[in-house]
Amino acid sequence: MAKGHDPVELLSDAHRQELARHATTHILPARAIIYRTGSTATSLFIIGDGAVKTFRDLPSGRRRIAAFFFARDLFGLAEAGVYVNTVQTLIPSRIYELEMSTLTGVFQRSPDIELQFLTKACHVLREAQHHNIIVGRRDAVGRLAMLLQLLLKQNWLATGRQEIAIPMTRSDMANYLGLSLEAVVRACRRLEMQGIVEFIGRHQGRIIDRRRFDALASNV
Repeated sequence: MAKGHDPVELLSDAHRQELARHATTHILPARAIIYRTGSTATSLFIIGDGAVKTFRDLPSGRRRIAAFFFARDLFGLAEAGVYVNTVQTLIPSRIYELEMSTLTGVFQRSPDIELQFLTKACHVLREAQHHNIIVGRRDAVGRLAMLLQLLLKQNWLATGRQEIAIPMTRSDMANYLGLSLEAVVRACRRLEMQGIVEFIGRHQGRIIDRRRFDALASNV
């Protein structure tokens, strides 16, 4: 696994080895369903490499994307013993699955591991709050800039490069941002026309004017 993609990088070598002994590794293609809304929650998952989206299909036929998760992120938190969202890979991904029953025993033997998992769980809650802030903005360009800022930060943590890796489709971005596909396309064009962001194909971007980009992405 490449440097920077260790899902439990803050743990000691002994703790990593213990988790590795109990985890099941899944190598999944893009668009693979990991679990569905309402299914019994039996495991927690850590992304080794790749990215996933969590979503729920509404009775209206619309899809609401709740979050995107990347390397080292934890997902699989449940409510009343069931998963609250469907999770699907965006790109080919390496996923580590840890059964709840096994994880309980690991926590009892190694409280430090439990602390790291609690830290990751707090990250999930922060992402939910961040999403609420994004969709609370009125301007489509501002919403898009906040998502691109998230992707920029993620790519920096993973690769050390100041580029925007965009693993999701424009439709996924629209569902996450609470916008129409047309509104997302227009917002992308506006960022390019104003010389703030350059899009290189559909899955990569580059910041042209960092000052203006940061001003757009700030929640003010």
